[in-house]
Amino acid sequence: MADFKDLETIKSSREEEFVDCNILSVKVATNGYCGGDSGHGSRTYLRLEDKAATDIDIRLINDGTGVEIMLGGDTELETFIQALRWAADNLEEMAGK
Repeated sequence: MADFKDLETIKSSREEEFVDCNILSVKVATNGYCGGDSGHGSRTYLRLEDKAATDIDIRLINDGTGVEIMLGGDTELETFIQALRWAADNLEEMAGK
């Protein structure tokens, strides 16, 4: 089962800031594909962080089985799109896909 302690074992991570009227930081990390489900050891991490003026609200759903993210504003929409695209592209590259 994935645990934030596993983050220490992931050697490869990348971080980027997306700047408009707000600043949204994103960090991704993965140890890539490991041949199966969670028990085989593959771990993937994503962090979004308001660095300046990002109207963002986050909440856990269903007793922590999910997360919801709400952003307000046009620049938040733009930086969020950029951050998600960057995160997906970098995770694919880090995983060797």
